[in-house]
Amino acid sequence: MNHLTMVNQFLEERRDFEDLPELGFPFVTISRQAGAGGHLLSYVILSEFLKHKESEVFEGWHVFDKDLCEVVAKDPKLQGSMEVLVAEKYRSEFRDFIESLFTGQSRQYLLYKTTFKVVRMLSMIGKVILVGRGSALVTADLPQGIHLRLVAPRAQRIIWMMKRFKLSKEDASIAADKQDADRRKLIKLFFHRDINDPLLYDAVWNTGKVPMEVITRATIDMINARAKASAKTRTRAS
Repeated sequence: MNHLTMVNQFLEERRDFEDLPELGFPFVTISRQAGAGGHLLSYVILSEFLKHKESEVFEGWHVFDKDLCEVVAKDPKLQGSMEVLVAEKYRSEFRDFIESLFTGQSRQYLLYKTTFKVVRMLSMIGKVILVGRGSALVTADLPQGIHLRLVAPRAQRIIWMMKRFKLSKEDASIAADKQDADRRKLIKLFFHRDINDPLLYDAVWNTGKVPMEVITRATIDMINARAKASAKTRTRAS
């Protein structure tokens, strides 16, 4: 299943959600505090899926983070910046408001609107792990979604960011706080929700105490449960 090809086709043809094939496969969204291990978890989960080749449910999965951004950034009407998308940066409401007075509609609004559309398309296709991009909120009404939130002690997150991005402790601390603030504002602005609300997610994990392997096994159990429930629903409908 080539998710990017399918999404690109839909965007180019300007088709609607109802045109998407109803495949009914599960998908996973990962919301995370900066440095809590969101991208790491996504690839640990993907690697574990490879060990379950006997089940069709775990075949053909993909992780979408930067790839998702590239799909959106290719749209010439948006003129979006990859840096903004990848970092999930939040522009000031005042600057965006001033820009909208002259353009009629802000680039930020169009950029994220298309990003959210791609997120929803991928989720309706299924078998994707979506990191960030408001994916838990964009897909909240889709029954096959498994929504995870990762948190960790601040000190541990700072150390992780220092190691991964080769930053000083001070710079890592500033970067972590900035990322968390940007993500909170993004969810508040577009969805009027608090990103830290545990009721938005199926599970909130403290990666400072719970190993990625444990989270992965629990996620696989949830995927199996959703797949079985979906199969029963399709059987009753037929």
